[in-house]
Amino acid sequence: MNTDDFSMGVICRGCPSAARKICDWDKAFSDYLSGDAPSDDECYLSAFCYPKAEYIAHVRQHGFRGYQGPVWARYIPMDFDCETNPVDAIESARRLVCFIEAKASADISAVIVCYSGAKGCHVRLPISGLHTVPGPDFPRICKHFASLLCQDAGVSHLDTAIYDGARLFRMPNSRHPKTGRLCVPISPGDFIKMDAAAVIALGDGGCRDGTPSRAYSETWCSWELQHYWNRASDFVTAKAAAIPTQASERESLNRATLEFIAEGAGNGHRHTALFQAAANLGEFGASEKLAAALLMEPARNSGMPMKEIADTIKTGVAHGRKGAA
Repeated sequence: MNTDDFSMGVICRGCPSAARKICDWDKAFSDYLSGDAPSDDECYLSAFCYPKAEYIAHVRQHGFRGYQGPVWARYIPMDFDCETNPVDAIESARRLVCFIEAKASADISAVIVCYSGAKGCHVRLPISGLHTVPGPDFPRICKHFASLLCQDAGVSHLDTAIYDGARLFRMPNSRHPKTGRLCVPISPGDFIKMDAAAVIALGDGGCRDGTPSRAYSETWCSWELQHYWNRASDFVTAKAAAIPTQASERESLNRATLEFIAEGAGNGHRHTALFQAAANLGEFGASEKLAAALLMEPARNSGMPMKEIADTIKTGVAHGRKGAA
């Protein structure tokens, strides 16, 4: 599949619930990254790119919801958030950039780093350093790739809820509606030397040109990062194969359970989603051990602590088995 076909994005000027429009992803992103956009007001762009003809046809027929076709990305997005202490999220992003530089002999000048304007930092890794294939599972592979990197780098505060094909991501040089600060781009070389207070202070200034000095198409890292991508791809493929595909088998599990196994859940409803998935498995006779084998990994990728995961699976399975008795 030719990645040049994946040129379409979705832009949303104003709050995320405002009207969405199809756009040229590269132009929209570069305009904001360079600080040349007509306004620094709140603005969002799809994290992923869509094939032009197929996506336009879908939107014309169905609107922006329900697209299940292939996606790709120019950059792998990573969002480090900590509402109670943004300094911790900024430090996590800094350690991740340093880890990539050391682990993959990376030219970090190709990486895009932005202070988010509120709770942490956005890091975008150029896809040009990796051999990837567009597809419906591309966002899931990105999610596990990012999780594996953070695991080995020993960093936390990665928001794993952002990896779905329709995700909107805050534009560089756009203003956060609550803090009034800019989502300001920062040179990675400067970022790894700055303290968190200095990073946050940049958000109170004006727009900055975050255009990387290295051409997007150039390979910027060693083959080491490909190893992480391959592991993530293998994991997603294995997970998909483990989910029942026959209609008669699917009737034994709720759709929400299958979705949790494949995707996990976002902060705010992940505990309930895990409990319901465990209970559903318990209804059909799954043991606590089997439920843990299916649910532990997506729950961890959703950011839940290990003890909470184990306790929730245990009580969920027991609840489901009791109800089925």
